Amino acid sequence: MSRTLCSMSFLSVCLWIPSVSSYWLMAANNVLTIQRMDPIQYPGTVGSHVHSVLGGSNFSLNLSTADLRGSDCTSIPVQEDKSNYWYPDGSFVTVNGSAVMYTRTDYLFSDNSSLTTPFPDDVRDPNLRTLNASSFAQQAITFLCLNFNGVSTKYNELPINQDCSSGIRSQINFPSCWDGKNVDSEDHKSHVAFPSTGPDNGTCDDPNYPVTIPRIFMEVYWVTQGFQEQRAEAITPRQPFVFSNGDPTGYGYHADFFNGWESDVLQRAINECNCNPYGDPSCCVAAGVFTIDQNARCYISNTIDEITTGNLSTLPGANPVQAPCYEEYTATYTPAIVGPVYVSMEEGVVPNGTTEVLVPATTVDGGGRKTDGRCLWSGGVRITRVPEMVLMVGVVMTIMCLA
Repeated sequence: MSRTLCSMSFLSVCLWIPSVSSYWLMAANNVLTIQRMDPIQYPGTVGSHVHSVLGGSNFSLNLSTADLRGSDCTSIPVQEDKSNYWYPDGSFVTVNGSAVMYTRTDYLFSDNSSLTTPFPDDVRDPNLRTLNASSFAQQAITFLCLNFNGVSTKYNELPINQDCSSGIRSQINFPSCWDGKNVDSEDHKSHVAFPSTGPDNGTCDDPNYPVTIPRIFMEVYWVTQGFQEQRAEAITPRQPFVFSNGDPTGYGYHADFFNGWESDVLQRAINECNCNPYGDPSCCVAAGVFTIDQNARCYISNTIDEITTGNLSTLPGANPVQAPCYEEYTATYTPAIVGPVYVSMEEGVVPNGTTEVLVPATTVDGGGRKTDGRCLWSGGVRITRVPEMVLMVGVVMTIMCLA
């Protein structure tokens, strides 16, 4: 799909990067786009739910490392990182308003650079509604009820009946052990694994996953505290937030990564970046390993002809709000896929231009549902229409390399 560059002006934003004895921390300059796209789970077609996307401007329905490296810009401050990172968008049910989300990613590395291998080209890395406490995959996802003036408390799910006075931070560790052969797998996850003793520590002892790759730790700050006065108006006041896949529990929270790092840059970072214990990447910049531009901005126009932000009558994809069961659901309407994609580097300017329909919109009768268990908390009525809602955007990521 062709791209048209709209602007070359630059504006401000923040980003950092960390590692385990060496690491760096980066907070995304801006969200690249918010669309119903997931090129790993739904390549070439409209996805099932909305994601907020960070990174290289060549994000598309079909990705390759080569394509991402050719991006005109990236929303990541490290300009050599044209990778894409994406996660479900979030909503507050039934209240008008606005929200802000801030994302940070940490890259963590072992002090012994010989133990860590950069991501291979084209490597790529969610429908749970209940907790399996022994699962490393679920231990990898936590939620912090923030109180900057007191004690912040960690949960395995979105906090229930909690006044998180400083907001909520979702946290996810990516697997950091690789089989050394496959850049993807049929289920998009069995080519990678977590370290031996958990998602955030241990070594790659399993002979099926012997290769240590950088560990990505992604944090998303959800500014939920602004909705406390309206909480009683929500459909479920005890926990009024829902992710774009219809999950109000947080057990189905997930994030994805597709490698777009420029060749050899990440290997140099592994070998040379151990600036200090605080995730400061300044020595990497001074050594010429990579460049940082916290004022750079990067936005792309929609590929999916659909409104995904603001006050909407339903979750995009008509996803029902559901818990604690998992419900397979097929929307009756699929929006068109359009092109070309336009790129903007101007602060707050989402580009637009003349497009043509590449794949027409479709409508099917009825849609399909398969329900397992009772939905929406304690058997309450399933909600397929959200009267009013606010989509929240923002993120923080960390990428680390472990021994």
